[in-house]
Amino acid sequence: MKALTPADPPWLGRNHMLAVIGRGGMGRVLLGRTPTGRLVAVKQIHRHLADDPEFHARFEREVAASRQVTGAYTAAVVDSGTESETPWLATEYIPGPDLGAVIDDCGPMHLGGLRLLAVGLALALEELHRAGLVHRDLKPGNVLLTPEGPRVIDFGIARSLDGDSTMTATGSVIGSPAYMSPEQAEGRDLTQAADVFSVGAILAMAATGSSPFPGNSTPQILYSVIRATPDIERVPPSVRDLVAACLEKDPAKRPSARQLLEAAGRIPAEPVWPQSVLNRIAEHRADAEWWVETAAKQANQQERLERMRQRRRRTLRAVAVAAVSALVIAGTGVTVYQWARLPGYAEPMTDPSLALTPEELRLIDTCELLDTVVAGQFGARTGDLAQSSIGCGTDITDDTERKLRYVLQVGESSGYSEDSLNPTGETVGWAPILGKDDGSECVRSVINQSGARAMILMRVYALDYSDCANADQAFRAVVERLLVYVPMRKLLPESILRLDPCSLLDSELSLSVAGDPAKRSVEPRRCTVDGSDSSFQIELVERTRPDLTSSFISPATVQIGDYTVYFDERQVDQSSCALEHMVRPTTGKRAEIVTFTIDNYGDAPDACEKAERVLADVLPRLPRS
Repeated sequence: MKALTPADPPWLGRNHMLAVIGRGGMGRVLLGRTPTGRLVAVKQIHRHLADDPEFHARFEREVAASRQVTGAYTAAVVDSGTESETPWLATEYIPGPDLGAVIDDCGPMHLGGLRLLAVGLALALEELHRAGLVHRDLKPGNVLLTPEGPRVIDFGIARSLDGDSTMTATGSVIGSPAYMSPEQAEGRDLTQAADVFSVGAILAMAATGSSPFPGNSTPQILYSVIRATPDIERVPPSVRDLVAACLEKDPAKRPSARQLLEAAGRIPAEPVWPQSVLNRIAEHRADAEWWVETAAKQANQQERLERMRQRRRRTLRAVAVAAVSALVIAGTGVTVYQWARLPGYAEPMTDPSLALTPEELRLIDTCELLDTVVAGQFGARTGDLAQSSIGCGTDITDDTERKLRYVLQVGESSGYSEDSLNPTGETVGWAPILGKDDGSECVRSVINQSGARAMILMRVYALDYSDCANADQAFRAVVERLLVYVPMRKLLPESILRLDPCSLLDSELSLSVAGDPAKRSVEPRRCTVDGSDSSFQIELVERTRPDLTSSFISPATVQIGDYTVYFDERQVDQSSCALEHMVRPTTGKRAEIVTFTIDNYGDAPDACEKAERVLADVLPRLPRS
């Protein structure tokens, strides 16, 4: 999800909008909350569609029909505004990722997951067809996963696009080519059997990771749907016959929703999601909860500001009345006090101090700041958001078509220290802006003023870079956003990235390893202990998994208790040592990792022995999944 933009409505009907979920073919989808606190997904129709009277009428009919669908495996209609200038529809919000995204991240489903998926889709079709509706756009993106099973969304609404001249004039295909039935691809009349065909294609994709009708273009895919034999050889044998029956070219030969349910119930496996899928569902739920909490904090802040404004207005009125009275008295020869002696009122500080807490510094979402603040004001994002252990980077093209690379980082592990940068003479958030310009790269930074000492740093560079105007403006905009709102990464409750790394270290053990006296310094995700004998660091990061891409030249592993630890075998008997342990995989090839490095002073050769002693104490303290 993303933050609302100024163009997004704060309210639709009685529903308060909280965040942007995404954009669909019919309009923008927003996360909203009803007056009773229930979360809803609100689809606001594009204005060019809303201006079409024929579309408006069809939309009203489809909303009325959709209200009849109330099954446990669909998303019920909660509210609507069909008479609004831009019509909208609010359905029950399902806090789960879509099937396509889950398969991309986690790979094909095992047999138990396929059974749960097939049963849930069959039950959803039963309810949908009972209401006399045909979905017409059943695809992985319209199947959301919850712990209890799949939920089908957008039921019946895709029909309102059928025959719409505004949409078809652009060459858009109604439906999703790889998951539509042959009769839909040919433009024939549809029956409920069309949805059954879509379920077969979805099950094949979930079982193999790819569509049974591959192709490099829409015409090629549509030809395969109409003429070719579906590619289902990699579908597990106990599911293959069911998928093949759903994918029959002749609608009359496909099973009904009831027959599909009976066949799905015979799949020989316990109907459960794989653990990786459950983890993705938990992450998605945490994301929704975070946005709800953030909206509540912002509402409370707005309420406090309004109360302050009201108090100020009352005080100013009282001061004005007192001043008039004083002038009247002065006219009668009574001494008048100066305005400065009248009771005053402390106005709210218009330039608050940058004071991020340690937790905010650890969890700050640098990618969201780049996406919403920098890309939103200084150009268009033309690259992916690249999350690193200390920040985020992306490419943004400005109005002059110049592509700039922006990198936003937190902590001195960014490669710069306070001493390596010079004051620019500017301030923001009561903090002096530090900088460095070398012709090809501009660096801007401030030091957090209270709560925890840490550096917020932005690097902006391009091959033809000539000045730092972009860096100055973009960096100031980022810090000004942080003064009023700190976007936080949405992490699982057991994520190690939430932890203060120093809290994992035992004081007595640290003293014995580093030597007395030992000085401790803290950065958002790194704790350093510097003693008389050695200096060591523990860092909590998310980056590429060590079992896939090692950061060591000669990678090797060792067991410390029940934990597998990676190291460079060349480090044996050296005075320095680096160890890392993968706590848990996250998404793609990334994982949460604990890294530990130590340097002995002098030629003492026991660095790795010391490192293992510390990690043996630290690793059991980490939260488990």
